[in-house]
Amino acid sequence: MPLISRPFPITGEGNEHPYDLLIIGAGISGLSMAHSAAAAGLKVLILEQERQAGGCLHSHRFSGELDGFWLELGAHSVFNSYGNLLAMLEAARALDRLRPRVKVGFRMLADGVVRGIPSQLHFSELLLAPFRLLGLKKAGRSVADYFGRIVGPRNYATVFEPAFNAVICQPAGEFPAECLFNPRPRRKDFPRSFTIAGGLQTIAEALANDLPVQYGQTVQATQQTDEGFSIATDDGEYRARSLCLATPAAEAARLLQHDFPELSAALAQIQTAWVESVGVAIPKASLKISPVAGLIGRNAAFYSVVSRDTVPDPAWRGFTFHFRPGALDESGKLDCIARILGLPRQELTNVVSKTNQLPALRVGQSDLIGAVDRALAGTRLALTGNYFTGVAIEDCVTRSRTEWERLRRECG
Repeated sequence: MPLISRPFPITGEGNEHPYDLLIIGAGISGLSMAHSAAAAGLKVLILEQERQAGGCLHSHRFSGELDGFWLELGAHSVFNSYGNLLAMLEAARALDRLRPRVKVGFRMLADGVVRGIPSQLHFSELLLAPFRLLGLKKAGRSVADYFGRIVGPRNYATVFEPAFNAVICQPAGEFPAECLFNPRPRRKDFPRSFTIAGGLQTIAEALANDLPVQYGQTVQATQQTDEGFSIATDDGEYRARSLCLATPAAEAARLLQHDFPELSAALAQIQTAWVESVGVAIPKASLKISPVAGLIGRNAAFYSVVSRDTVPDPAWRGFTFHFRPGALDESGKLDCIARILGLPRQELTNVVSKTNQLPALRVGQSDLIGAVDRALAGTRLALTGNYFTGVAIEDCVTRSRTEWERLRRECG
């Protein structure tokens, strides 16, 4: 079945021309899929329910006296091991906008006191770590099981568990060890860690500028047809030969429930973790806290605090607190932020917030995704997102590239 446009009637009030590939979701996963398909000459359309591209790439840009200052309310970091992302940015002519991150360290908020991370380690337990690592496999083990065996129970409880929680903004203990810190080759022509001018959402915007995206489109239902797929939105109907869902797993499960019930049931097994993120911009002169990449929370209401000190500004500093869901109300969050930063609460005048959702993966994820991929084989349906092999940006881009290659191989 070739992956090409063929004329057939349109019955709704949406676009009058069918597409080769229609993608739901303009986060980094959907944009990556669209980038590959458009580069191959396909007629592509992305439908996005928000008014901007980005998804988990969300950079808040302040205005007024803070004009030009931004904070990340979603993902924070990109690394030179993200080869597929870098190749895509190169094709989008965006590499000249990359900015290296200043090297400042993380610290830990341990039971309400800011401490250096080495001071919290039990080095006697670490001495045996190289020997415990021998022959130990990640596959089939949780983060707690795998890393706890290596570093020892006291180190895991006091340092590594809070650090892993901070990395993925959720309780990490049951997360699959194989979905965390996947090794990748590094490109030595880039700094190890970097961002981009205007924040990481600029990556999504740079890609979206070269792609057809329709914003404010809430998809109500999808239907498989003889010719491909019909997609119903609030504004009408779209038709396409092939369909890609680049949405959270729960939304993909909802949209596939009618035509792909077994696939929908598998996706419904993937749980969701919520993160309540609050960012603040503070005049430099008001703060005494020394430059820091961020704070790891232990026995705290937040998983982490991520600082803009890695991308210094002459007049302002910024901090994003990633709070545990339901731990504090809005007033309590502001009290917590003021206390940690050593400020009167009334000085917190530049405050922004966003609630993010992430997949809460569990041991057995590889088997679940294996079943999903077997169900997708031979179809014109593609699935991509951050719930396959890990939640890193590169995991999303790599999944999109793999799914695109499957569509091209099997359908054209």
